[in-house]
Amino acid sequence: MTAPVRCHLLIGPPASGKTTLAHQLAPLLSEPGASPVLVLSTDRIRCEVFGDAAVQGPWSDIRERLLEELRQEVRAGRPVILDATHARRPWRLAFTQALELPAPVEWIGWWLHTPPAQCLAWNQTRPRKVPEPVIREMAAALSHKTFGPSRAEGFAVLVGIDPSKDSVDTQFLQTQLDALDKRIRNAVNKELGKKNGKKLHAYSRLLDLERLLYLIRLLSCFPELEATDEATREQLEAIVSPLPEGSLAERAAAYMRSWNEIQGGFGECYADPAAIERDLDWLEANGFLRAKESSRAAIEPGPFQANPSDPVNGGYPAHGDLAVFQRVFTLLRHILLEPFDTHTEGERSAKNSSGPNTQKLPTHLIQELAEIPGSYMPGEQDTLQQDVRHLLTPYGFRKQNDNARHGYAIGNAVLSGAQLLEVYGWLRETSERLADPSHQQLLESLRRRLRWGGLLKEADQKLPLRAVVNRSIVHPRTGSLAADNGSRIDTAIVEHRRVQLERIQRASSHPNSPDGIFTIWPLQVIFHNIAWYLAYEEWHPGQEHGLIRTERLDRLHWIREDGSFRRDEDPHHQALHRLERLLQVCGGIFFGEDLDAQLDLASPTPAGQKRQLNNTLRFSCQEWSFAFIREASQKFPTRQIRYSKPITSTAGWKADKLHCLQPNPAGDSHPYPVEIDLPIWTLEEDRDLQAWLFRFGAGIRIEKPENLRFLHRTTAKEVLDIYR
Repeated sequence: MTAPVRCHLLIGPPASGKTTLAHQLAPLLSEPGASPVLVLSTDRIRCEVFGDAAVQGPWSDIRERLLEELRQEVRAGRPVILDATHARRPWRLAFTQALELPAPVEWIGWWLHTPPAQCLAWNQTRPRKVPEPVIREMAAALSHKTFGPSRAEGFAVLVGIDPSKDSVDTQFLQTQLDALDKRIRNAVNKELGKKNGKKLHAYSRLLDLERLLYLIRLLSCFPELEATDEATREQLEAIVSPLPEGSLAERAAAYMRSWNEIQGGFGECYADPAAIERDLDWLEANGFLRAKESSRAAIEPGPFQANPSDPVNGGYPAHGDLAVFQRVFTLLRHILLEPFDTHTEGERSAKNSSGPNTQKLPTHLIQELAEIPGSYMPGEQDTLQQDVRHLLTPYGFRKQNDNARHGYAIGNAVLSGAQLLEVYGWLRETSERLADPSHQQLLESLRRRLRWGGLLKEADQKLPLRAVVNRSIVHPRTGSLAADNGSRIDTAIVEHRRVQLERIQRASSHPNSPDGIFTIWPLQVIFHNIAWYLAYEEWHPGQEHGLIRTERLDRLHWIREDGSFRRDEDPHHQALHRLERLLQVCGGIFFGEDLDAQLDLASPTPAGQKRQLNNTLRFSCQEWSFAFIREASQKFPTRQIRYSKPITSTAGWKADKLHCLQPNPAGDSHPYPVEIDLPIWTLEEDRDLQAWLFRFGAGIRIEKPENLRFLHRTTAKEVLDIYR
């Protein structure tokens, strides 16, 4: 096997002594009698390309020239020294792991730990001074606990030097060079030895591991990378503008090239569409992208495969070991799919609802993941917390210094942050105006967790884009279903349970209202006009079907579940279908007292439906009222409505299938007829229909049925009489 070319990468803030070190080191790396090895300096290349080292110019021109010279030297088997700050991890990985070279390379990192104060002092003596904020920023990046230089980046060894303290002369450097072989050998044996060495896998390289983590983070912030709303579009355009096109992998590559939310630097080395495509397939196969069965399967990273760009004797991160990778990504997958699975004090366990669960979060998570192969063993709470500190927090899956009881992620892989805030605003609006206790409980939970996730500020009380003007005007009676948080009746609906309710005696009632205790199958909770109603199917022994009714929640009191009786999906869905049909054709929530008629109306056969809809309401309108009624075209199904044809002098609308009636004779005060086919109970007793018609006052003239015409006249006369 050909001996690798040993190349040297200098690392340090501006004015830390890198160039001095490079020129001292160069003669020691060359063969006896040969010229010093090449020092590749970005400043030198800028000077050669642009005529002045101070001219920044396009980085692509600098990089291309630098790589050309690097490849040329490596091909010839000569060592090279790269003299630049290499202050950020992507800048280092671009050489040590992302770059394919014509011969095997062993990378040695020379990390200059020059204190920032000393760098600033030396900077004052340079012909070309670097701005102080740049020096401090790069020094801070190099000192980062997670993203500072490490052997895991592909270095065979990292040599630490502090020129402000060490006597960096020929003897010092030669001693360091002489020790390299032994240090490398010891490091490799320790890391990959047969006894306790790492078991490598497909994501053992730090470059591959971080690309996967950044991709997960990107997709959790911007699901499918789609600009589905204006706020999300603005956030995406702040990364790349105009927004990229192509496959998900191609778009992800474009964003990752420019976006590195964690480190604040560009991520060119992570932007390989082919590699990202493989990552997306892996995420799909391992249950990260959708909550399905594979989300409870063992994490399988796949086998390690040698790569031509792999450095010789390069190091690997802790997560390069199969066991560590499996346990950490099992945890990461769980918190992304179940971000608020905190199980903390005050929150009842879904598995044991007998009381609050006071166990600590790490203990709960270990128990929750216990059945997944490769997850944490009992008693590894400290290991889990270290994984959180070393991976989840640095890579942005958990807020720094946040309370662990708040969960580890906001979990917006389903909706973007902007969309979550829009949902919150809409939920707040409907909860406050419609006075739904279950909504209020959900709202408070969402508000608390959005604050934990940093998406919602304490003072953020922006009104939603859309508002509900209708509001509940009914005060929930104590002890009624309206005052309950909705959990019992909601559970009964979801589980198709039979329950017993009681109508509150002091509540107002209609002639057809239930009395005393009654047994029902609850179907749906409906907000109608001013209050919440329960739609239910009556139950009577020996009857296959029951009458569907509605009653206000504030008039009902929960008695008990009727034993453990539950019904199958089919009869429950049949009842829901009948309810949906009744709501559609009746235009209100009164469904009459005739079970056979209800069943006819919901029947799939047209004959039964036609039999129940052969009752016609006909009224004529003045021009102004006709305009309003035509706008309410969705109040009833279109096949039940017929409107007047346009009068010749009328402009702005044309006849269509709905406008098929002949106008009334000329000179009629109400020239525009309207016909609506409705069930007989709606025409005879539905107060919603009466309220809708009567609010037009003299704008309509009811012609049939006679009982509704009589009621209209009588009501008008009674109103007139009280003002005489």
